[in-house]
Amino acid sequence: MPTYETQKKGLPIGPKFLGIFGLYFFISLALGILSLTLTANYDGVAVIWLPAGSALVALVFIEMRLWPSVALASLVSNLYFGSSIQAAVGIGVRSALGAMIATLALRSLGPWGYLSIFYNALKLGTFGAVIRAAISPAIGVASLYFAGIVPISDFAKNWARWVLGDSVGIFLFSSFVLIYCMLWGHENNKVE
Repeated sequence: MPTYETQKKGLPIGPKFLGIFGLYFFISLALGILSLTLTANYDGVAVIWLPAGSALVALVFIEMRLWPSVALASLVSNLYFGSSIQAAVGIGVRSALGAMIATLALRSLGPWGYLSIFYNALKLGTFGAVIRAAISPAIGVASLYFAGIVPISDFAKNWARWVLGDSVGIFLFSSFVLIYCMLWGHENNKVE
């Protein structure tokens, strides 16, 4: 995995960190509202959840301490779309928890800088999607169930749609990372 200055020592909490935190919050919020507006059905499950991919990319490549921004953006985008507060809180928790666990698992797979760009993006897309899909959808659909939005009879169907939405979002963003690395200076991302 590439090491950046923020990952070596951790970015000190100051204006730069708060700027990155705020910028990521607004990007993720916009992606959440876009995903819910374009692909959600009556129960708030988006078939394409772009913030899943952006969260994984942000936590892996920028700063792990952005997880509260992941949770807040998910919470606010779901409130904006009309979810109840308990459903939105559960969905925010599941967004942050899924991204953090997937990030820790991806970081444990070893250094990324010595491998090809294609392998790195494939690892981010496949392992990230599988790990996140194992955790996040269950919490999200359970939140919708306890909020009275999804009946227990639709739990499995909504869980499957949630897995699909997170996976598609992660695949889209891992593809973006692949293209970005191919076009702009991937040589600088080698582990020292």
